[in-house]
Amino acid sequence: MKFAWLLNLDAELELSRLTFEYLPRVKLLQQLETYGQASRALLGPEDVLVQAGALLPAGEFVGRAWCPTPLALKRLAAAGVEPEPYPEASVLRQVNHRLFAHQAGGGLPQQRYFTERPPLEELLRRAERPWLLKRPLAFAGRGQMRFYGPISEKQWSWLDVSLAQDGLIVEPLVTPTLEVSLHGFVWQSGGYELGRTCVQQVSERGVYRGVRLALAQELDSAETESLFEHAAGVARRLHGAGYFGPFGIDAYRYQVGESVGFCALSEINARYTMGFAIGFPRPTTELSLA
Repeated sequence: MKFAWLLNLDAELELSRLTFEYLPRVKLLQQLETYGQASRALLGPEDVLVQAGALLPAGEFVGRAWCPTPLALKRLAAAGVEPEPYPEASVLRQVNHRLFAHQAGGGLPQQRYFTERPPLEELLRRAERPWLLKRPLAFAGRGQMRFYGPISEKQWSWLDVSLAQDGLIVEPLVTPTLEVSLHGFVWQSGGYELGRTCVQQVSERGVYRGVRLALAQELDSAETESLFEHAAGVARRLHGAGYFGPFGIDAYRYQVGESVGFCALSEINARYTMGFAIGFPRPTTELSLA
């Protein structure tokens, strides 16, 4: 089977605005064209990229998107290709929202989700350490603010808009020393498969730089076990929410002072990722979710 791919790397931004018409900015599309070159590794030897304004031969390709958002499906239709089966947009929004990962036990032990200013203001007023504040639908280090002390009026404006739109995930700011990911696939039937552990190379602000397979013993046995347990749990939760398709979870080893910890679930990406082609081999066996 040959696929016509639509690499909509800005899917989270569209999902955050499902009730409005989403129109990506030209500058963002230009940035993603450069930033997203690694995503083309997802294409098979006979696959093609969907190009704006181009019409593909009828029946020759099946449409496949980085994330099958409404705009992605519309662009596939405009290219004359039928998409493969896909989850509803409301499901995509739910499972990619950081609250979904938070409710699955993700993040650091002190992670919290806020939708109102007073409790957030109280937390930051009493803070004795830096905090990281993240919008729930963002990617590649976007939509984040680091708290080190008093917040300016401009920063509060950003926070108030964030709280009103989708809330904020707030957790202690730590120093990651090893960032990893694990990919998988959930079928409509309720089976799943997990791939291989990858090491992610990202900037200090979380911008993707590259990915490779983890070396033997790079994670200790307890970290590996926890990573796979969380990935299996995520697969079950995704299926329960009505999602099927590719997914990945991010995790990291971190340091706070002299202490070292491991966050086995920091993010859930219910879509394709930059590391999927490396971290997930061709599906072979479905594992029961029972």
